[in-house]
Amino acid sequence: MNGTPPPAGLAGKRVACSDANVTTTLTGKVYDPAGSTPLYNVAVYIPDWADANGTLEPFPEGVQCTTCASTVNKPLVSTLTNTKGEFKLENVPVDKDVPVIVQVGKWRRKLTFDITKSCEENKVPDREFRLPKNGQEGDMPQIAVTAGSCDSLECLLRGVGLDQSEFVAGHGGTGHVHVFNGQGGNFPGAPPAGGPNMGGDLWNDATKMAKYDVLLLSCECDEYNDAKGGTHPMARQAMFDYINMGGRVFASHYHYTWFRNSPQGDFKGLAQWSDNSFNGYKEATVETSFPKGQAMADWLTHVNGSPDFDIVDPRSDMTAVNSPATTWIVGRKPDRQPRYFSFNAPVSAPSDQQCGRGVFGSLHLMGSGSSSSNFPTGCPAPGGLATQQKVLEFLFFDLSACVSSDSEPPPQPK
Repeated sequence: MNGTPPPAGLAGKRVACSDANVTTTLTGKVYDPAGSTPLYNVAVYIPDWADANGTLEPFPEGVQCTTCASTVNKPLVSTLTNTKGEFKLENVPVDKDVPVIVQVGKWRRKLTFDITKSCEENKVPDREFRLPKNGQEGDMPQIAVTAGSCDSLECLLRGVGLDQSEFVAGHGGTGHVHVFNGQGGNFPGAPPAGGPNMGGDLWNDATKMAKYDVLLLSCECDEYNDAKGGTHPMARQAMFDYINMGGRVFASHYHYTWFRNSPQGDFKGLAQWSDNSFNGYKEATVETSFPKGQAMADWLTHVNGSPDFDIVDPRSDMTAVNSPATTWIVGRKPDRQPRYFSFNAPVSAPSDQQCGRGVFGSLHLMGSGSSSSNFPTGCPAPGGLATQQKVLEFLFFDLSACVSSDSEPPPQPK
């Protein structure tokens, strides 16, 4: 018999429709782990497996130098969610238990869905597809959080829906969220993040930080540089090294010290730093002059928020952000001072060689409700984030994603 044999595996389950302009499609939304907030820029794909029982390749442990260009999933079909969290996969296999992967960075979950209507739209019921809330449901990044006396970024992770069982003290345990105490932090059993003479269990040692894909640094009400290397010649060098090797860092308020007081000019020059103790105007707006900024503004309107919002507890640590860093949030008139910025690292490297990422917020992001022994009391309930905190959720999952230039829309998965 002549002719090309049909494709094997899931590819062979695709149906040729009589109308060349029509394909079998799968549509739906992807939500955060709480199943509450739809997410932007999540990869959704059907793997090119021999059958539905294929396995995903495990992620390597610890920090990796991963760019969007170097991330290869070899999907049969793929797409990214839009600012409503929606996706549409075209020319999908027609079969029962078709594997569908949702992924952003090391957040990854394998789901299955019966695609039964050939040459038609197959709709996923709302809130059925979400990221994992624990390690049993899928893959998650390893995250280190430092508790502080003026902010509580551990509360963000509760608010986006992570199970409490995922929070553990220090380096041990089976959870994915490892909490360390900064100045004023009092998470039960957590070791100190830093200490005098380059001491502590986390941030004075790039090797220790490299165990974690993401670091969340909660404001401590002051710089407390003595616990961050003091005047040691290599003070704050470890953070520079960690981000440059591919680490991701989210820092609030006084944690600007890792940048402003860095031994490296690339970090010092990210912003025009201010000594003004003024707390800043509360009225803020999303900067929409670049693709992901416009996406954030659109996304906020779809999650019961607004691109114009009031900041609780704003600060004024900088007067301007310098290129190549990107400003995300600014004060509305009269000041227009930046409130959030991000940067890719190494800062001076070509964009296609940058695999680390940092985000700084000149404000208290979550408040101080959980920096005590009663965690998670005082944290938002899963799915209960306010608008200011939803901005943080957007930036957190953007921080988790593969790194690409902020001047361009996120590239399609491959």
